[in-house]
Amino acid sequence: MTFHIMPTTAQSPLLGGLDLVTFANDWNADPTSKHHIMRRFARTNDVLWVEAAGMRAPKLASAYDRKRLLTKAKAMLRKSRPALDRLHVLSPPALPYPHSAIAQQANAFLYQYTITRELDRLGMDRRPVLCSFVPQCAPYIRRIPRERLIYYCVDKWSAFEGFDPGTMERGERELCETADLVIASAQDLAERCARFSSNVHYVPHGVDYDHFASALAAGPLPADLTNIPEPRVGFFGLIHEWVDVELIGRLADVLPYSFVIIGSAKTDMSPVEGKPNVFVLGRRPYAELPAYSRGFHASIVPFKMTELTHSVNPIKLREYAAAGLPIVSSPLPEVLKCADIATCASSFDEWVDALRAAVEQAQDPAAREAQSRRVAHEDWAYRCEEIARLVDASAGPPSASAQRRTGT
Repeated sequence: MTFHIMPTTAQSPLLGGLDLVTFANDWNADPTSKHHIMRRFARTNDVLWVEAAGMRAPKLASAYDRKRLLTKAKAMLRKSRPALDRLHVLSPPALPYPHSAIAQQANAFLYQYTITRELDRLGMDRRPVLCSFVPQCAPYIRRIPRERLIYYCVDKWSAFEGFDPGTMERGERELCETADLVIASAQDLAERCARFSSNVHYVPHGVDYDHFASALAAGPLPADLTNIPEPRVGFFGLIHEWVDVELIGRLADVLPYSFVIIGSAKTDMSPVEGKPNVFVLGRRPYAELPAYSRGFHASIVPFKMTELTHSVNPIKLREYAAAGLPIVSSPLPEVLKCADIATCASSFDEWVDALRAAVEQAQDPAAREAQSRRVAHEDWAYRCEEIARLVDASAGPPSASAQRRTGT
């Protein structure tokens, strides 16, 4: 099955006048597609961003999980908080056990009560457009009155380490079957969702183009980058199970480059520990990423080839390109479609050769500017135009299955 991308113009208003309730991850997390899309929609629509209940049961032995539980518990006692002029963030009370039937029933009640309360308090429509980016909340939102339901699929959730595959698959199937519109960020995801929905559209990720293109302008480098020897090969993003840290370590052993890793580490970093040319800087604010990119000579997407990454469309791919950086990546299906901006390497020797060529290419300012221009038309403004047209086109009576779920 082939899914086509609609042409974009970025000229008309984004929806305008709709009330949106979106179910996603933490608002204060590193910006993802969800954040970029809803930031733009919130310019012309009222948005209630719901920080959805976790997708895995917490481990009380984990300091990270205990801190997250405490943060969530405090947030549950509060009303929604303003994050933008027309976007409020709500952390509804929820039992963090998505696989439990009792927890699902309790959470459905808590979600309906707190979301309805906030809609009334904020003067929003009691039948908003619901948009879910996560599948585990499917049983929690069945009885929330809605004007439309959108499922925005950005990952193969059942393949994540620590997530219950059955819970994720059941939630995704329910959302696909009951949604008026399904959007998928990868071709593989679109094909999976099309098993359960006839209204599926493939919309690749966009890029905050002006933000990252600012890396091409002259300017100072971050202080912690200036003392790192050139040439520098950069990576930024969450360092989790899908990042091939061992590959980075092996590349650092044979190439005379500095490997700069930016992001929160949630996986074993021992393969790069103690290497003199690997610099793990930790998480840096999104606003500072172009300044770091200015000091890179090449960028990498060193993902393991797994069931999970087969469906990944790396948001950093177009961010690197907008910053004018040559890119070397694992041969992910979505990256293979982007041969104009990225070189895919399947073997270790191919990685070595491709990185050498990338670093050489980076010496040419004209080449970096050309790389950046290749993704100028993929700004989030264009993507949101496309999404807005799809949402507008989805208006109509709900499906029979949706009517049964919501009692309408």
